[in-house]
Amino acid sequence: MNTAARRDRLLCLLYRGATTVPAVADTLGVSVRTAYRDISCLRDAGHDIRATPGPGGGVRIASGSRPRAVRFEVAEVIGLALSVAVLRATPNMPFSRSAEAALDRARRALPRDRQQAIQRLQRRILIGVPSSERTVLTVGEIDDVVLSVFERCFTGARVMAFDYVDRSGVRSSRQIECIALVHHAPIWYVVAWDLDKDASRIFRLDRISAPSCGPELVRQHLLAEVTGQAARDESADDAWGRTPIG
Repeated sequence: MNTAARRDRLLCLLYRGATTVPAVADTLGVSVRTAYRDISCLRDAGHDIRATPGPGGGVRIASGSRPRAVRFEVAEVIGLALSVAVLRATPNMPFSRSAEAALDRARRALPRDRQQAIQRLQRRILIGVPSSERTVLTVGEIDDVVLSVFERCFTGARVMAFDYVDRSGVRSSRQIECIALVHHAPIWYVVAWDLDKDASRIFRLDRISAPSCGPELVRQHLLAEVTGQAARDESADDAWGRTPIG
């Protein structure tokens, strides 16, 4: 999380109600010293943050202080767009129209270059038909670390390395370029370019372990370059039918 995003999140915490600096530091994953520095910077920027010393004291936003406009990161809007796409795939889901309206406002709040970056990423996140009953029986848990590393590699165009167990139980170590994310409910797949084999492959997120984020990619493949080969990949468990989320 960069400094601007961290301070935006700090403001959100303060607008929820009074808290303590150690609690802020713990929530943001920073030192108490960094939390104090962020609070000082927000005060310098004009936010009326009050502190009460002693036992039972803490920090809070003064009543009547106006909230700062929210700034969205590309990854945050992508997450919202993906959530809305999953809602769309669920018939008659309450509040789905409200979620789409929120997504539209979030998009329009971004500068033009970030809107374009989101559009490019959305074309690489695909919603497919539900998985077969046979495949659903094999679904496993996805580690939070796997999700975090994938998000960084996918949005930041970086090499993703990990250990993998295929559907036959064969273990291997892989280095890939993350081309697309595909959802065949309830299973998530990564359409990838295997950098060691120089070929297109599909990997299930729930079969990935020990992930790490590597260097920036020298070259990026277009989705159209790999979908035909990926559709025939033996690691794919379901039909390739899918729709981009944006």
